[in-house]
Amino acid sequence: MLDLDTIKKKFNKGDIFFIADFTELGSYEAIRKSLQRLTTEEEIGRIAKGIYFLPKKHEKFGIIYPHAEQIAEAIAKRDKARIIPTGITALNKLGLSTQVPLKAVYLTDGSTRQIEVGNQTIQFKKTNPKNLSIDHQLSNLIIQALKAIGEKNVTEKQIEKIQKIINDSQERELIYKNLLNAPVWMQKLLITK
Repeated sequence: MLDLDTIKKKFNKGDIFFIADFTELGSYEAIRKSLQRLTTEEEIGRIAKGIYFLPKKHEKFGIIYPHAEQIAEAIAKRDKARIIPTGITALNKLGLSTQVPLKAVYLTDGSTRQIEVGNQTIQFKKTNPKNLSIDHQLSNLIIQALKAIGEKNVTEKQIEKIQKIINDSQERELIYKNLLNAPVWMQKLLITK
C-alpha cells in the first residue's frame, strides 16, 4: 500500500510525481486510490488528473504549488517528449518581459494537451520535428522569443539584450551555430559578420 512515508523516500518537498511512479507497489487503480486518499487528507497536492506533488508549506502563504515550467518539464520527462517554451514564456525566461504568463505554451513532439493549474494554464502544442531540431535550451528560447516579438516589432534595445545574453553565455559559439537554423531575419539581426 502506498503511504506518505513511501512518497517521501522517493521525492522531496515540491517534487512532482505521477501514478506510474508507484506501479511497482500495486495496480494502477490501487495506487490512484491511495493518492486520492492522501490528497483528501491534504498530505499531498493534486495538480491535475494523475499529476501530484509533495507540498512545500510557507508560514504566510500556505501551500506553494510547483510553477508551470516545473510541471511542464515533469510531464515532458514522463512522456519522453521534448518541449520548448514559446511566446510570453520565452520572453519572460530571457528577461525581455516581466509579464508572467497566465498561459504557458510549449511546443512538443508529445501529445497536445492543456492543463489548468490554479489560475494558470499550461498548453502543449504538437509541432513538427524541425521546430525541435535544435537541442539547446538557450538557442530555442532566443528563437521563440524573437518569433513572439515578430520581425517588424523587434526593437534595438531587445536586440542588444539578446546579444548580451549570447555574449555572456559560455556556449556563445554553439548559440551562433544554432542560429544558422533560425529564420533568415533572425540571423541578420543577431549573427555578426
